[in-house]
Amino acid sequence: MADGAWAIIVEGSGKVSERKLADQNPGKQLTASVKVVSSTTSGNLRTVVMTRPFKGVTSDHYTFSAAADPVLHFINAVGTGPTLAYHKDKLPSSITMLPVAPTSGHVGGACVCAAKDIPFGQAKGYLTYVQTSQPADIGSGKIGFPNVCAPQPRTDLLAQKNPTCDVRTYVGGQSACHHMFSLLDADQEIPWVDQPLEYHLKFRFWVQEYNASYHTNLARTTWGIASPVEYDIPKCEAGMMGCSLQPDGSWIHTITGTFTGKGKLAVAHFHCHAPACLSIAMYKCPKDTKICNATNGELLCREEPVYGGTGKIDDPKFDEPGYILQPPCMWGSPEFGLEEPPEVTGFVLGSVKTSNATYAHHGEMAWQQMYLVPDGAPALFV
Repeated sequence: MADGAWAIIVEGSGKVSERKLADQNPGKQLTASVKVVSSTTSGNLRTVVMTRPFKGVTSDHYTFSAAADPVLHFINAVGTGPTLAYHKDKLPSSITMLPVAPTSGHVGGACVCAAKDIPFGQAKGYLTYVQTSQPADIGSGKIGFPNVCAPQPRTDLLAQKNPTCDVRTYVGGQSACHHMFSLLDADQEIPWVDQPLEYHLKFRFWVQEYNASYHTNLARTTWGIASPVEYDIPKCEAGMMGCSLQPDGSWIHTITGTFTGKGKLAVAHFHCHAPACLSIAMYKCPKDTKICNATNGELLCREEPVYGGTGKIDDPKFDEPGYILQPPCMWGSPEFGLEEPPEVTGFVLGSVKTSNATYAHHGEMAWQQMYLVPDGAPALFV
């Protein structure tokens, strides 16, 4: 107002006037330059449509210039009553001014169409953390969206339109889990701020002194059939791709994917999360195979979570409630009761992952973690 701004005043009765404002006062009324096209009311809302030339009729009237900057910044304000008075609220905003195509001639207007559609799975963007008003909320940061879902047969997720493939549909998961990020509703209290969360892992190790003439160092490789790591398990329903209804009324969601093998398999471990994960199986198919699964492949490995306290773990002292075991597949020397490492170089490896989809889950994984015998190395190891 102190800048002597040109203002349009609309009173409660619908009366329209123009003024040159002054510092903390209504300033002076100006000669009318706007033409009221329509003035309508709906409830407590009045809509006024006006027109006027770009050039102001006096130096006190604002002169528009779309060529210089088509975006006009202005301030909205609402009074305390139906007539001109000091405002009770205000808010800055902007208007974008675009030329209108004439009714005759060949001069075009301005295109206000959306940009070329970005295919699902190809949008780029960021995840920006917004703090709540809670003192315990000290999270901050912006994260580039990392997920990239490959087309079939590498993975099913693009064909299934899985939300985790595109930043526009992403609803949460591993990519949003970063230090001090509180993934709660804005009005939900952050729990346990004064105590750490504790969990326990148990391991069994077999150790043998290294013998260079006998032991073989393995090569590690990993690959996923998700994005490539995480994905969403949907709440399944009839007709949804990948979903199947079970006799007990539960739903199973299945995804598949392929990878080209290299080397001889020594250990295969498939990473997934309880309680949704039901199984991951891997099959071996000829190199020209597009889809590799139980119908056309040789089963190499199948893993299923084993829950402690159910009597299904071989050693009773490790069969503890509250723990989950996911035994890996292992190959080696027959003298240790193991099958010889299968050659997978050039073959298609197909994975089939099943999950409980009676309820939706975010941030599930389908990640293959394998150790292979390097080419030319002996496959004799403990």
